[in-house]
Amino acid sequence: MEVSVGIKVAARGLAWDVTEVDPAAADAAGGQQRVRLCCLDGDLAGLEWDILYPLEPLAPLRAGPDPLDAASLADWRRYHIARMLEQIPGAPTPAGRLAIESWQKVPLLRALDMVRPRLLLADGVGLGKTIQAGLIAAELIVRRRAHRVLVVTPPGPLLRQWEQEMRLRFGLRFTAMADAGALRAQRRGLEPGGNPFGATALCLTSLDFAKQDHVLRELERVAWDLVIIDEAHHCIADAMPSQRRTLAEVLAAKSDGLLLLTATPHDGHDAHFASLMALLDPSLVDGSGRLIGTAYRRHVVRRLKAHIHDARTGAPVFRERVVLPVKVDVSNAEPVRAFHRALSALVAPRLRRSGSKAELADALAFVSLLKRSMSTVAACVATLRVVAERYAEAETPAGRRERRRALLAYRRRVVRFGVLDPASEDDIAVLEAEEMAASLAGANTLTDLRSLIRLGELAAGADPKLAALVLEIRLIRLEQPHANILVYTEYADSQRAAVAALAGIDGSVLTIGGADTEADRTRAAERCAEEDGIVLISTDSLAEGLNLHARCCHLIHLDLPYNPNRLEQRNGRIDRYGQQRDPQIRYLYLAGTFEERLLLRLIAKYEKARACLAFMPNTLAMNADPGSLREPLFDGDLFSGAPRLIHSLDLAGEDTESESYRDLLREIDRAFQSFDKMAVRHGWLSGGESAEPAENCAPGFELTAFIASVLTPAADGYRVPDAWQDDLLGLPGYEAAAGIVRLTENLDQVRDDNGRTLLYAGRSHPLTRRAIAAVRTGAVSAARSERLALLATFVVEAGAILRRLFGMLLFPDGRAEHTLDVLRFAQCAVPPEGLWQRCFADWAPSALARADTTAVAEQMAAPLLAAYRQRLDQHAATARAWLAQWADALCGPVEPVTYDLFAPAPAGDDWRFCRVPEDRLAAFATDPAVAADKRHDAAAVLAQVRAAPAPHMPPVTVRPCGLLMLVP
Repeated sequence: MEVSVGIKVAARGLAWDVTEVDPAAADAAGGQQRVRLCCLDGDLAGLEWDILYPLEPLAPLRAGPDPLDAASLADWRRYHIARMLEQIPGAPTPAGRLAIESWQKVPLLRALDMVRPRLLLADGVGLGKTIQAGLIAAELIVRRRAHRVLVVTPPGPLLRQWEQEMRLRFGLRFTAMADAGALRAQRRGLEPGGNPFGATALCLTSLDFAKQDHVLRELERVAWDLVIIDEAHHCIADAMPSQRRTLAEVLAAKSDGLLLLTATPHDGHDAHFASLMALLDPSLVDGSGRLIGTAYRRHVVRRLKAHIHDARTGAPVFRERVVLPVKVDVSNAEPVRAFHRALSALVAPRLRRSGSKAELADALAFVSLLKRSMSTVAACVATLRVVAERYAEAETPAGRRERRRALLAYRRRVVRFGVLDPASEDDIAVLEAEEMAASLAGANTLTDLRSLIRLGELAAGADPKLAALVLEIRLIRLEQPHANILVYTEYADSQRAAVAALAGIDGSVLTIGGADTEADRTRAAERCAEEDGIVLISTDSLAEGLNLHARCCHLIHLDLPYNPNRLEQRNGRIDRYGQQRDPQIRYLYLAGTFEERLLLRLIAKYEKARACLAFMPNTLAMNADPGSLREPLFDGDLFSGAPRLIHSLDLAGEDTESESYRDLLREIDRAFQSFDKMAVRHGWLSGGESAEPAENCAPGFELTAFIASVLTPAADGYRVPDAWQDDLLGLPGYEAAAGIVRLTENLDQVRDDNGRTLLYAGRSHPLTRRAIAAVRTGAVSAARSERLALLATFVVEAGAILRRLFGMLLFPDGRAEHTLDVLRFAQCAVPPEGLWQRCFADWAPSALARADTTAVAEQMAAPLLAAYRQRLDQHAATARAWLAQWADALCGPVEPVTYDLFAPAPAGDDWRFCRVPEDRLAAFATDPAVAADKRHDAAAVLAQVRAAPAPHMPPVTVRPCGLLMLVP
């Protein structure tokens, strides 16, 4: 029996309504469907119960509506509105408390167009990737393609931001399990041995908590319909294995849908970008981890702010970013020049002799010292003091090897992520100081260090970087006296020096750093969002999850990080959706020094990223001669007084002639039209035209009014049934003590006149889903019409691809017409009592029997099923090609079969001659003559192939829904 929402079934000796079917859980439950039932009679009337079908037997009670069980026209209309809200594609009702821009629908369309929604959302910082991922999750929930959703974010503000966005905008209440205490609290409510993640449908956790071995073991035991990993660039694969990567691989294998969110997917290393693609689909990369062709692009959604324009006016949606490189001249600061010359004399010889691995480890410590000197003199002097303290301390060879191993691990993390947590930053600073102290040799070394420190202390008062910072802030304040300004630096020492340098400016100077408490960071960010005249100095530990665009449009980079992605993450704090002014980005660099050459390296890495992603943001506003990109980083004098020539060009990367840019515009153009209209009428799923008329573009009802019609009015709102209240706890507009909810139809109205929160429901809101499930009566009624007819309504279903309400208009003379706009007939009510016997009983049953609903249903489903079949074929062809490539890589080319008159024929299971890739790998994996590591690789490939879900074509079914007796 095909179980679908709306039918009545018998189970456990009682009559039940089917209110929800979750086919997405079938794979996780061994082929069983989770079916939610609502009891219709007896002492259990109204009780909701979840069962697994077919493990729990169900029997259909009635095949269609009873014409003698007529209700009012208002009930009929409400009943059919509920069925329309269950349609796939859905009626154009609001998704939640948000104004969805057309360009934000592009990832949703792409995800719904995939057999398994697996995407890299790589839009630029500030384009609203959280909202786009939320839209996908909400739509998959509404379509019953997703029931269990896991969101993984970096720890800190992003975790709270996700919880708030999902709860306030979509009404989806995620349970946060981001620390041991939360995990224990969830476990206490379960049976012994229960898995907290398995018992939580909507779960939110932190990347660093989930990567721990004991948490990862829990996650490995459960399956998810959709996993969202925010800031996914933290999960790239590297030469050294990492816990974060292991976590991402486990979640990718245990989920049907996967969304990777990052504004900076390419850090200049092709292998890192390819490793993200491998999480989405292993067939996108070959055995060596390289991308195969351009097939990966169908999994990548990448837009920049410059690509987004208003559909009506053509004006840019985002304000234009103004990038201002500020060259800092040190030629007039003799104390600073003297310090730099002395530092160069100490560092340069050790950099030039870094030939062996040991010498390279020494050199890297001195590179970090140079970077600190480019930030502020104070940051460099602080490190030199630690070096001098460690110089006299003895150490063993084993201790030095251990230190170098720790430094190598930290440096890999810096190169990958651009930032470390505060504790790790302190560790690496001490380790590098110890490494430099151990590398310095000679009788006068300690004297030279102390002399260099004294020079630094003299130069600190004339630091050109800090002077340039003060000057830039004063220049900004000349034009905007009360402007808020955000300053970023890599180092806490530079942060303290900047605070001291800005002591004389007007307004407040605030700081945010990784060592601050969550409350202190939140308060500083709130003050910057609520007050004027603030300078906020932040370290890189808060370059993600900090949104300051409401009252701030100025950002100054005091120093340049290794990773260009880190610069873009910083810029995204003010250059994001909702910014009302042109964001102005300044970065300070010392002309003619090591820092300028570091800038050239950042440009080179950005150019490499452009080759893969096609679109890169205007982060540096610079380009350089190709020859200069290949110059050694440490060539000649590290602190030359003669500035190099850098050509200031726009690196926005808007190649409007590229094919990828034209594809992007076509997708955005599709999204500019109605979602429902595009999904069915224009065939974005099928690639062909459908016969659906334009009358279905408008829903013909208000969602809020529908919900209100289901609830019981109360003095201050609407009373909510007791069984619904657990779903609404903590959501805006719901008052738990009184059991009432306050609704609004105004998207922008958050509170009423008394300051109480209001609920604006979207399609995925639990109140909406409860209201839909609650409407089970009113299938039959009567209405006034120009002529006698019977409107019979049906629902056509094809798995999670299509669910559509349509009507068959039947006439006494045997004619029949089908229509999609069934609500237009429900305008003028007629008393239904006795109407069936008087006007319809003698001809309507035979007309219903003759109605060819199957043909209509198949016609409606044909374009969608054809498109789905095409996607399945493409998916299968890609998988076969990938498997064949692996077979050739591991087993080598197939050997031709040669027959000898006197030798026996080759065995049928000899992998050397087998031409079927899967059989070939299976035989290869069990051949003891093959090396163990290669057999292991073959077994892993086979396991991956066999573990992949096998999608199938869903059957087309039609079930009766309602009757409307039309009389003149």
